[in-house]
Parts: sequence; C-alpha cells; structure tokens
Amino acid sequence: MKNLNPKCQVCGKDEKTKVCTIPGVPYSAAYCKSCFDANAHPYDLVVSNTWAAGGYNKCANWWQDLVDDTLEHLNISHSKFTKDVDAMEEYDGE
Repeated sequence: MKNLNPKCQVCGKDEKTKVCTIPGVPYSAAYCKSCFDANAHPYDLVVSNTWAAGGYNKCANWWQDLVDDTLEHLNISHSKFTKDVDAMEEYDGE
C-alpha cells in the first residue's frame, strides 16, 4: 500500500508527519516531530517571507525567533541565510 504520509517539508525525512500552518504565512506544511518541536519551518518560505518583510532586522521578534530556530535546527549559518534573503532581490522569476 502506498504511504500517504508526506515527507517532512522542513528536513526531508520520510517519517510520520503532521500538517500544520506556518505562523504568519498563509501556507501549511508537513512537519516531523523533531522539526515541529524545534519550531523549524521550510527554509525557502522562511527566506522568502523574511525578504518580503524587508529583511531580518525589520521583522517582528517572534519572526526572528522562528528564523533563528529554523537555522539552528537545520544547521544553516545566519550568513548563508542573509545571502539567500539578499539574493531574492535579484530573482526575476525565471
């Protein structure tokens, strides 16, 4: 029988997930227990929504906490994150 349980959209693990909304974003994602407990969220959405808000320093404290938790859990440096947010400015949709 086909596994109808989606992979975690945060870390990609193929284990039991639950679908939840992302705080402050009109989108739902599948989370494994580890990512859910860590307050980690899909990286691409964290990057794009931080960019849309004008950058990390212009975000609300609760969003900065969400970003920090995601980066720590996924072992991504704040420097890489900042470069990825800045690169959104160059993105032209192609």
